[in-house]
Amino acid sequence: MMKQSGLAIAIALILLCPLPISAQDTFRNLDSFLKSTLTSQSVVNEAARGDLNGDGLVDWAGVIHRRPKDASPTYQLYVLLRLRGGSFEVAEKSIEEEIPGMGCCWLESLDIRRGSIYVQNNAKTASVMEAVTHQFKLHRGEWRLVGITSYYTDQGPESPGTKDTKMNFLSGLVIEKSQKGNRKPATRNRRTKFSTHLLKDFDFSIRFANE
Repeated sequence: MMKQSGLAIAIALILLCPLPISAQDTFRNLDSFLKSTLTSQSVVNEAARGDLNGDGLVDWAGVIHRRPKDASPTYQLYVLLRLRGGSFEVAEKSIEEEIPGMGCCWLESLDIRRGSIYVQNNAKTASVMEAVTHQFKLHRGEWRLVGITSYYTDQGPESPGTKDTKMNFLSGLVIEKSQKGNRKPATRNRRTKFSTHLLKDFDFSIRFANE
């Protein structure tokens, strides 16, 4: 009798305290999510579709560009996973971050390839152009930064040159290819221990987790 009473209490607690998935995190379809998220001062700047968790379903990632009248414009990245019934769940989202001015930075593209999200941001000054792509992936239960690719070009008369860098945050491999003026390109490989950086902390800066 005591065991049955305990079981009844446990069932009652489960019914009264459901799993911590709020109604705001699940949506019937993408249109429902967009209607609940977008306002007259916001738009989807970039969006991409693809399988992000290996279940064969097409997921969605998008960057919301907000332009409030009394504040600076912002970017925010959302990741939605598609569920078996056809609905979508907000799996992760970045912080909402103000967009810096003075040539840095702007969102160039958002792609989903091979289970990863690729976000490219560009920056430009009078003589320097830099394009940086951050690669995020669901790794061991966390939406982590797993790679950075950076292309740096200096067209200034004093120190013209280029530097291309690829960083693998899981293996620690860093590949650097640089060229000064008309000199022969030089390539250097090295390994380092990277800290863990999460998608939820991404601020759309080309310097995010970048050396």
